[in-house]
Amino acid sequence: MQSTVTLLWYIAVLLVIYFGWTVRDQRYVVAESGIGYWLGIIGGTMMLLLLVYPVRKRKPRWKYMGSVKFWFRFHMFLGIAGPVLIILHSGYRLGSLNGAVAFFCMLIVAVSGLVGRYLYRRIHHGLYGEKIRFEDLYQKDESWNEMVADIKDSSPELINRIEEIESTLVQRSAQEKRSVWFYARIKMELSSLFNKLKKMVDHPDKTKVLKKRIESLKSISGLGINEILFSYWHILHFPLFIMLVISGVTHVVVVHYY
Repeated sequence: MQSTVTLLWYIAVLLVIYFGWTVRDQRYVVAESGIGYWLGIIGGTMMLLLLVYPVRKRKPRWKYMGSVKFWFRFHMFLGIAGPVLIILHSGYRLGSLNGAVAFFCMLIVAVSGLVGRYLYRRIHHGLYGEKIRFEDLYQKDESWNEMVADIKDSSPELINRIEEIESTLVQRSAQEKRSVWFYARIKMELSSLFNKLKKMVDHPDKTKVLKKRIESLKSISGLGINEILFSYWHILHFPLFIMLVISGVTHVVVVHYY
């Protein structure tokens, strides 16, 4: 249901942008006055309100402002609706230099926000769900040795390597020093081992168990990659947003006073 609503939301946004593009030459919306002017004011205000969520998240005492979950949902809405209103406000024209700088800063921040949204979903149970924990993906099976005993006799190197990777992942996931390359390399090797398992015709039931275990280890590797990328995104996104605020405020000041 949530995915359907999200899809419909994006379709509606694209239709609004497309419709505005088709009638841009009719000049129904002019940035300097009327509805075009107020679209810019409302859109700019929405972009500034994006700051409320990170502030509220770091201030647990500010409960009177609303829940963190509410502001997160509103943050997602503002991050799309604000840029759409600004695009309509511009009339699909760049105009002055300061306006062009503010416009492209907004587009960069909007694209960055979509990237962050994607990575966030990859490390949580849905957009509004709890964060995926390592324990959710890794469940130690006490009967593991018994299930793979027959396969281990015929393919000891394969089983030993899977167990080595599992042990390495468990240890590395508990450490702070991790790298995208480490998880990517492990994930590629697991894919290779999975392909080898598919060629094995003996012990189909136990092979199925092994495949499931490899898929679980690949999910852990993917989680590690996305967690690291999301942390990098956090470092980059905030300076981009500050750049947007500065360029946006400069544009408003120049428009009104010069």
